[in-house]
Amino acid sequence: MIDRLSASDSSFLYLEDASAATHVGQVLIFVTPDGFRSRHVSEAIRARLDVHPRYRQRIHTLPGRFITPVWVDDPDFDLDYHVRRSALPAPGSTEALQDFVARVCSRPLDRSRPLWEVYVVEGLSGERLAVVTKIHQALIDVGDITGLSPDPQTRVAAAGPWVPSPPPSTRELIGDTVTGLIRRPASAVETARGGLNELRATAGQVARVGRTLAKAAVSPPSSRDFAIAPGSARRYLMADIQLADLRAIRDQVVRHSGAGASIHAITLTVLAGALRSWLQGRGDPMTQSRSVRALVPVSVSDESGPYGSRVEAIFVDLPVGEPSPMVRLHQIRFALEHQLAEHQGVRAQDLAAMVGFAPPALHSLGIRLGASLSNRLFNLVITNVPGPQRPMYADGLALQASYPVLPLTSGHALAIGITSYNGRVHLGVLADRDAVPDLEQLEGALADAVEELREAAEHNPEER
Repeated sequence: MIDRLSASDSSFLYLEDASAATHVGQVLIFVTPDGFRSRHVSEAIRARLDVHPRYRQRIHTLPGRFITPVWVDDPDFDLDYHVRRSALPAPGSTEALQDFVARVCSRPLDRSRPLWEVYVVEGLSGERLAVVTKIHQALIDVGDITGLSPDPQTRVAAAGPWVPSPPPSTRELIGDTVTGLIRRPASAVETARGGLNELRATAGQVARVGRTLAKAAVSPPSSRDFAIAPGSARRYLMADIQLADLRAIRDQVVRHSGAGASIHAITLTVLAGALRSWLQGRGDPMTQSRSVRALVPVSVSDESGPYGSRVEAIFVDLPVGEPSPMVRLHQIRFALEHQLAEHQGVRAQDLAAMVGFAPPALHSLGIRLGASLSNRLFNLVITNVPGPQRPMYADGLALQASYPVLPLTSGHALAIGITSYNGRVHLGVLADRDAVPDLEQLEGALADAVEELREAAEHNPEER
């Protein structure tokens, strides 16, 4: 049976180039016990390949775009190519790890092989190990190769012998395509147009955005912050916020005003404050009306699929020109509540309770949505995926942190992924290297923004 790529997966192949790689990843930080060897990660991944056979498959295409690409077994599959060992120079600083992630995530995946890579990075300070993943959007939905589980005893049995199936012949591919066109003649037009229509059609499946997009088009962002010409080099930043600090701010707001504020709204307010001070530090003029429009994909429930299987577009104008942190919170909360009233959002606790822990798949939905929309509708993408608030393990290794690595959508210099896990909020910020030379300054701005909002909520609760 011929296994074709979906319309959305095909479109990401068509639109990807050297300056716009579309793979999604994460940086997993583990505590390593005595006697641990990095080969244990390779062995564990090898054992999971039988459970996730797509990771042994590559994409087979024919010249032109009339025939949709198909998945075929890679007869030359080499696990050592996909799971690579590396080491940081002493003393194994976070900055060195960030530089490593920026370098490896700048490079597109090899289309002649299965579209994934895992880097096992040793030498991280504090007896820790980093596992950096790169997974193409076309592969993201097939399962988590890292095998995270709440049970420290979970193991997968060793994989048995694997014999690749022969790929379909050109005659078989053409015959299957002709049969499909007879059954669904309209699909020929979409395929012949090179996938752009497929991506737009997918946007209709991933997001019901009619009224939201209409409003965004009528009122575009107030500035072109973070708009760039395409470039391939990247910078990467990992930052942390204590979830207890965000909850304390929420409790203060409720105690003094009687109005609720979600952790999501508070997190966006912190980001607005951080972007404000960061832009000011660059010497940017800061009028009170200035804002940065974020595309904030929201997971929604769907009767035809599980929680988080679809996202919808929310545009939030982060009021970076507003000097009062409480006014910023009020404006962001209002924007979220107003738009969410038109959608059926999924509660954070429902997402966090999903079986397993595969935030890249949910972050990927947000990136797909951003790629399907005009880059003039927003300044940056911010995805926020609630994770489990209990310890997770990969083959007995305790997970300490999980930082998303999002691709940059076309024409944008910045993308922010957020994953909460076990009491902390982990932010992964990817930026264009030339357009954002001062990315490291954002980490301190985030810490200052949390403290600023905490003090405002405690001492000036009624400020509007």
